[in-house]
This record gives sequence, structure tokens and C-alpha cells, in this order.
Amino acid sequence: MEEIRLSRTYTSEEQKQYLRIPFEVGENIERIKISYAYLRHKQRQTPYGEEKREINIIDLGLFDEQGQLCGWSGSERLSVVVSEHHSTPGYRRLPIRRGTWQIALGIYKVETSVEVQLTIRLVPKQRRWLRGDLHMHTLNSDGIYTTDEVISYAKHAKLDFIALTDHNNTEQNKEIGNPDDITVIAGMEYTNYGGHANFFFTDDGIFTANPLSNSTEEMQATIAEAKRRNAIVSLNHICDTGCPWVLGFDIPYDLIEVWNGFIKPSDMQAIAWWHQRLAEGRHLAAVGGSDTHRIEQGRSHGTPTTYVHALSCAPMDILDALVEGRSFITATADGARLDLHLGSSGLGETSTWNDRLEGEASVDGAKQGDRLILISDQGVEASWNAEYDGSLTFAFLVEKRRFYRIELYRKTLGIELLAALTNPVYLN
Repeated sequence: MEEIRLSRTYTSEEQKQYLRIPFEVGENIERIKISYAYLRHKQRQTPYGEEKREINIIDLGLFDEQGQLCGWSGSERLSVVVSEHHSTPGYRRLPIRRGTWQIALGIYKVETSVEVQLTIRLVPKQRRWLRGDLHMHTLNSDGIYTTDEVISYAKHAKLDFIALTDHNNTEQNKEIGNPDDITVIAGMEYTNYGGHANFFFTDDGIFTANPLSNSTEEMQATIAEAKRRNAIVSLNHICDTGCPWVLGFDIPYDLIEVWNGFIKPSDMQAIAWWHQRLAEGRHLAAVGGSDTHRIEQGRSHGTPTTYVHALSCAPMDILDALVEGRSFITATADGARLDLHLGSSGLGETSTWNDRLEGEASVDGAKQGDRLILISDQGVEASWNAEYDGSLTFAFLVEKRRFYRIELYRKTLGIELLAALTNPVYLN
């Protein structure tokens, strides 16, 4: 963390002025913390007790790198925080971009002179594991919960992020507000009689283009408009028996939803389809989503959960990490956690092969009897059984392959079901 300390002295002649103090912000900063201190009150002892008199008042605000006022707290707070994920009330949530930012000081009242001490802390982005649900509905389409209720349920499920994906509708994105302790990604489930796709927006998420498509050309135009808006496109439940994706794959899409709700045969078919694309050489990241409309058997918020290794809690950093494949899917928010490394390269990354390259597959939250499978473009490479509950690690020698990934299977009511899977680590 970079810390900048500044000191400025102001006199009574500078009262009733707004002044700016510039400071430089570099790349990959997650949040800015600003605190300041000055002598506001003078105290003296009198025959009747201690007298406290206000002699100086200094107001505080902040301008971003484009010179736009992004917040003002006056003299109410001695410290403020600004970031894309969370900001102090009165300050906009915004990405911290490189450039010259400026502290705004309002010299409201100075008795004679006052020293103002400023501390600026620039907190860098640092990867962390976040868990979320990328597919859910509200009253704005065919869900039964309000937007606030969905956010509350997601928090109760201990999710760090969610996406609101109502059918052909973005009204829910107007209702997100600024919830604490969770990132809400503005979304929409593009719904068509030939298939469904989630749009994850990187802007305000208000989609005004007509999504009702009667032809392949109209479908392509809708997706093209979403991509023009820099939305991330995820094709949903492509092998579902009720609404599969039958519109072809010659379109720009970024993600594939291979796991929708409780694991079922159509999800295993989607995983097989995705695996074939990987074996053909495509780098394509898989995600999961609960598709929750209401609490029902086998479907609730965070079932399944997508874990992502993101640079921050900001929507864009989460989406970037998802597209890069820095993620795995697990049956529930507290389900088994997987990780895979080929040398020093992790999920979504690419390692350079050599005949001494070693790999490591790990499970956190394993149950005795679990079966971990190592898979490459050539098929199953290895299988390990969990001899006890807890955290397990398995090492292996890396062969010359296109990629490796792992899947975990667990017996439920006597039936062995998929419990978790990772995106690949690729090889040159």
C-alpha cells in the first residue's frame, strides 16, 4: 500500500475558498483512503469548568482524474474511502483510474492560522477468491422475490457477488442501489424460443434494444448490440430438455453455463460439449448459476456457486476473471473448493510444458469417499480417492497436453454425482 502524507497551512485570509491539492494515482489501485486532521477546537479552563470553542472548520471533498467532483463530506467526516465496490456515503462508487486526482479542501473558518495534515492511502488490487451466483430472477420477470429480497437471500447464502438476470428485462438493474457487503452485477437473460443467454453489463445495465427475436438475424443483431455495449455474453443451459440453445454457435460469446441448478443429465451433456471445444483448442470458460426463481427442491441461491479469483470485488474485475477462466464451480456456496496448478500457473492461466513440469490438484472440504479426477484433452489422466475428510493435495507429472482440469464426485443418497469442477490450466 502506498501512503502519501501532506501538510498545508492556511490563514484567516484564505477563509471561504475552495482549494485543490493534486496527487498521482498509478495503475491497479482498488481504493483510495483519505484522512485529515487539524485543530478544530480550543479548550481552556475557566472558574466554571472547561470551555470548548470551535476556532477552525475545514471541509473535505475529492475530484477524480477527469476533474469531476466525486464526493463531498464537508466537515462531517475525518476520513473517507472511494472505490468501485464501496464508497463512503456522499461519494460516488467509481473505478480508480490512473491520473492526477485532487483533494478538495474548503477553508470555511480559520481563526488565525491552521495546519491541515493529510494522509492518502492507495490500496492496490490483490487477487482473492470470491463466490457468487450468475443466474437469478426477480419479480421483474418470473421470479417471486423483489430485488432487495434476492440481494438479502444472496447475502444469507454468504455470496460475495450475484448477477440479476431477468428475462428480456433490465428494470431490476434500476433497483440495485448501493448494497453493502455484496457486488451486484447488472444483467439480463436474453430469452428467445431458440435458447437463452445471459448478458452481464459493464455499464448501468439498462438495455433498450428490442430482444424479441423472430429470426437468426434478429438474434445476431441483439447479441451484437450487447457486445457493442461491452457486455459479457454467456450461453445458458445449452442442452436443457425444455429450452436448449439451438441457434448455432457462430456468434460472439464469452462464457458457457454448463451447470444450472442441481446437477442433472443435461448439465453433464453441456460439460461434455464444453470439454470437446477445449479439446479442439478453444479457450472457453465455464460458469454455473442457480437460475433461481423461487426456493424449490434442488434450486436455491448459490446452488451451484461459481468461485472466481478476481483482482477486486468490482464488477469489471469479477467479469474479467470469469472470462479468463480463473474460476471453478461447486455444488453449494459451502461446497468443496478445488484448485489446480501446473508449475506456477493456476486456473485460466497458461504454462509452458517441459518434461519435468509438475502439477498439483487440491481439494478443500473433501469428504471421505470423494473421487477426484484429473482430465486433459486426451481424457482421464488420473483418479484419486479421498481417504478422509478435510484438505487433500495430489501431485502428478504433467504430460504434453493442451490443458488439464479436475472434477470432484461425491456420493449423495448412494448415487455418485458431480460435486465440483474447475476451468482448465492451459499448456503451450
